[in-house]
Amino acid sequence: MKRIIGFVVALWLFVTPWVNAQPYQVGVCLSGGGALGFAHIGVLEALRESGIYPQVISGTSMGAVVGVFYAAGYSPQNILEIVQHEKMYRTSNIIRFHIGKNATGFSDHVPLLNVLKKYIPYDNYDSLSMPFYSCATNLTTGNIEYTSHGDNLRERVAASSSIPGIFEAVKIDSCYYVDGGVLNNLPAQPIRPLCKVLISVVVSPFTPNSKIKNISDVLHDVLKVMSKNNSAPGIKMSDYVIYVNIDPRLDMFSFKNYKNIYFAGYNIGKRFIADHPDLLKYATQKPKVTTPVLKDTIGDEQ
Repeated sequence: MKRIIGFVVALWLFVTPWVNAQPYQVGVCLSGGGALGFAHIGVLEALRESGIYPQVISGTSMGAVVGVFYAAGYSPQNILEIVQHEKMYRTSNIIRFHIGKNATGFSDHVPLLNVLKKYIPYDNYDSLSMPFYSCATNLTTGNIEYTSHGDNLRERVAASSSIPGIFEAVKIDSCYYVDGGVLNNLPAQPIRPLCKVLISVVVSPFTPNSKIKNISDVLHDVLKVMSKNNSAPGIKMSDYVIYVNIDPRLDMFSFKNYKNIYFAGYNIGKRFIADHPDLLKYATQKPKVTTPVLKDTIGDEQ
């Protein structure tokens, strides 16, 4: 009997810290995917309409870009309005070819940094409305890094979305960083212990391609295979995974198709919630967060 009591007490002591360490009801993890990441906005809107509000969020690459706006207090519709107003659907407004001496990529991050500075004027994770984890690959150490506190918020989000070879590596302190998707395209790890339910969104699920025609096809497939494998741990630890299967003719550079991609995310999100009614038990009242006044930032053009 003493052994049984001792075992029960030990089990209770082991489980209790884990339960108490989950201060948030819902966490959302957003994958990388370039332009396909516009689907994240649609999925977040579908969750919002069902009363499901993430209290902690993580993201890689485009998932980090969408995630940081959401963590700053912008609603999914606000984020879509920012995309439209800043014309982030134009490749020329995302990729600015600027090849200088000792350049580490074809484009710098000035366009993205300017948008982030305009709508998120503070440069500190701790000033966000909710916990947010960005994910970037540290080329100097060879390790993945998750960041949720401190300064350099904008630079770290830019680093998280710095596709190697296309964008310059971002230097922070003495280290160089590139896209988090190189090592982890679905960074669920840092928020899994923090939330009771974890919803992950994968916007670039792997699909076999038997018709490789050119270098571009090879590069796309390499990225898909890489993402498929390094996303597996995040998928495994998620309670729900929403796969956004988008028109195969669209890819990570299909920025001009942002509306179609957004609605694909929205419709698939709505369908997923309908197919998983148990998700609705996590519906809550809208949390009280400081929502930025978008019209003061955008002006009277809306």
